[in-house]
Amino acid sequence: MNRLVNRLTWARNGRRLLLVGYLPAGYPDGSEFGQSVGEAFEAGADAMEIALPNPPLPMDGPLIQEAVRLGALNVEGPEDALRRAVDARIHPFQSIIALAYRATVDELGTGGLLRICVDSGVDALLLPQHTVLEQLELAVQARAVGLEQVIFLHLEEDLPVLAASGLERLVIYLQSADVQTGGGFIAGKAAERLDEVREALGDRDAFVLVGFGIRGPDEADALVGSSADGVIVGTAMVEAARQGGGAVRDLVRSIQPALPKLVAGGTRNG
Repeated sequence: MNRLVNRLTWARNGRRLLLVGYLPAGYPDGSEFGQSVGEAFEAGADAMEIALPNPPLPMDGPLIQEAVRLGALNVEGPEDALRRAVDARIHPFQSIIALAYRATVDELGTGGLLRICVDSGVDALLLPQHTVLEQLELAVQARAVGLEQVIFLHLEEDLPVLAASGLERLVIYLQSADVQTGGGFIAGKAAERLDEVREALGDRDAFVLVGFGIRGPDEADALVGSSADGVIVGTAMVEAARQGGGAVRDLVRSIQPALPKLVAGGTRNG
């Protein structure tokens, strides 16, 4: 089984949320990037989403846009970026998700990007600029070589496309609200979007990771009673990496207590 899917299954069976961090490759500099990834893993992150050198996206807030720009100066292309991230893995179950924008896919070609990911030991792909239909088509190719395609979902009109897919047990990155990264988290909106995804899928299962606005334990705790399978921490982790690996470690450790859905003495929020 794919490493990311295996860990998601483990987390669901253990009634806890998966914790995914985000960093642009090479940020804040060449040496501290690997240290920050390692600190996140050492502190208990289950997976790290690593943005390959790309032009900034409008959906990214100013902090992440600047971090992506700076990080690109410190790596020698996608292979170097992913190798550094994979080398920072602490435990065999920890996953690396390669985030690539359309410019990178156009440059490398789908086959080239898949080859680089497989050769580097990456576990999954995330292509947020591709349409949901394109992502679902690429998911077939990704699974054929042992990778998982994390489907980025942010438009309600894409739900029928998602529901029509014949692929089983998708992994979905659900944008919690119509904001840039770094914006405020709206728990009610996130819960509404989760319900929409589950309703659209009907009896079909899927793993859903919630991102945008997740900054710490409060946001993670707000999702404990929901149908979310995990949280993605982006801007807060970039801010921590700017301060150093110790701050990344402290951030991850602060979120850990909010992840269990079941604690000694009873359930939390159902």
